[in-house]
Amino acid sequence: MTPTRTPFPRGARGIGLVAVSVVLGLLALCIIALVVLGVIVSAQIVIAAASGGPTPLFDADAGRVTWSTVGAFLLPGIVLLFLAVSGLAGIVWLARRAWHAFTAPEAGDLAREVTRLHTTLDDVVTAVDGERRRIERDIHDGVQQRVVALSILLARAERTTASDDRTALQRLAREETQRILDELRDVAWRTYPAMLVRDGLSAALEALRDRTSVPLRLHVAHDRVTDRAAETAAYFVVSEAVTNALKHAAPRQIDIRTAVHERSLVVRVIDDGLGGADPTGSGLSGIASRVAARGGRFRVESPSGGPTLVEAVIPCA
Repeated sequence: MTPTRTPFPRGARGIGLVAVSVVLGLLALCIIALVVLGVIVSAQIVIAAASGGPTPLFDADAGRVTWSTVGAFLLPGIVLLFLAVSGLAGIVWLARRAWHAFTAPEAGDLAREVTRLHTTLDDVVTAVDGERRRIERDIHDGVQQRVVALSILLARAERTTASDDRTALQRLAREETQRILDELRDVAWRTYPAMLVRDGLSAALEALRDRTSVPLRLHVAHDRVTDRAAETAAYFVVSEAVTNALKHAAPRQIDIRTAVHERSLVVRVIDDGLGGADPTGSGLSGIASRVAARGGRFRVESPSGGPTLVEAVIPCA
């Protein structure tokens, strides 16, 4: 899952973080000021020792500062520089610790997050069960009925004695076999299209466009996404939204737009159908659960009379 930026804490925690940051910032400024002063002093001592001139900073006459003076100040200067660098590193460490301490979730936040995750898990399980029931219905009401019809045709072909009738029945059996294969491909495609893994989201959406009975305009404003789970979630958002629109809204046209924005895959499905889509229905709620399981955001806008907008923002790696 894509890491998200930690929000700045509010209320008393935010005030406390600001106060600690101000104190640490003042300490850092003091150390930096001492380091700058030390550099100035060192420079004047070295210049005076090299030139034999006066040192205004110490009100020392010419010749008073020598290389022995530089040697005397060298060891204390190195020690003070080490302490200054250590102090700055310690301030940076304290600042990071303070940020993590003040932005860490409270017990109530953790409890709400655990509740949200449990709810999301329940929704995902419900959506998966619903998908299994849909696949079972597709097989029972479609493929199974055609297999029964094929067996009847083959039985009739075995019983008939007329050559012309047998040829006609065999031709019907071949046609029925082709229809069974087509329906099995449709069921497999709706379950998980192999093209999505092999060629990516764009190719899978193009194949979905070719299989859709109404005009479908596709706008893919990104290269292939490397996060396969995000691509899978995005595809099923589009697939279910298109299926839902065709089943309930009688659209004349459907627009699909996908883009990558701030490390998130943004998917929008817009149809010009009847509107009035119910976000709590089995189809759209299943999409919402799939998106929530990825830590994304999902919304539906569907006024009566249309148009309907289905949008999902899915974090991706």
